[in-house]
Amino acid sequence: MVDRTRQYARFYCSMLKGQDMHRVFVCEGKPLNTAFWLIAHLATSQNGLLLRGTGGPFEKFSWAKHFTLGSQGLPPEQCPPYEEVWGTFKAVHEKVMAHLPTLTTEQLDGPNITGLPLIGDTVRDVITHAVRHEALHTGHLSWLCKLHGVSTM
Repeated sequence: MVDRTRQYARFYCSMLKGQDMHRVFVCEGKPLNTAFWLIAHLATSQNGLLLRGTGGPFEKFSWAKHFTLGSQGLPPEQCPPYEEVWGTFKAVHEKVMAHLPTLTTEQLDGPNITGLPLIGDTVRDVITHAVRHEALHTGHLSWLCKLHGVSTM
């Protein structure tokens, strides 16, 4: 499910190719997250939830703190290059897909160390939450396609 959910996210990301990834749309006076923010956020959250949260090969990257839970991102001129973020998005997922199959039943039933109690008590709950979380943001990417005038079907 982790990989299938990422495939769907990547589909919508591919549909946004050539668009302004930093474009901000406003709905009812509220700015929506940009495609750039969403992709950086998904890279950061997979790294935190599915690598750090499961005892995997977690890696720090300098811009992550600007695209994590509750963060607002950075002004476009202060953001890392999109190619770097996209590369991290892909590389983290590859590490996740290599790591998750190595987890034993005992590890999956181990405690949730993320500090996010609402997602459940176990590592298995963390993985389930990560799938739900990415699917939620994939929906945001689909809306951004529509707002950019990109037909997805």
